[in-house]
Amino acid sequence: MRFVESRLVRIALCGRRALYLCLSVFICGSLLAGCGSDSIPIQSENYGNILASPGGLILLQEEHPGGWMRSDCFGCHNVNNMHQVNRTGLPDDQVDLPGIRAIIHSGGESSCPMCHGSNGVPQ
Repeated sequence: MRFVESRLVRIALCGRRALYLCLSVFICGSLLAGCGSDSIPIQSENYGNILASPGGLILLQEEHPGGWMRSDCFGCHNVNNMHQVNRTGLPDDQVDLPGIRAIIHSGGESSCPMCHGSNGVPQ
């Protein structure tokens, strides 16, 4: 009887370890799959036609209350989702989205004020 109990305890421990291992591998794999992957479809952020807003492309406090006076644009906005769709109302041949994305990727957050103003951040 003691042999059977000992064997059942070992089986239970091995099963628990296997379960933890499987869960760990799944969680790590899920996290790594989202890091830097080009296979994930890009979701464009949609704030409507900000060109038609009171400040035009320049952000105003009333339009950007959650991010006003923050210089870390990428803290809220995913750089991979920016400027994917032309929502300006201008013809596509007048809006160079690939060029805009290239400026963002090379200049980082320091490129945002070029079009969107200071966002209330003191200079």
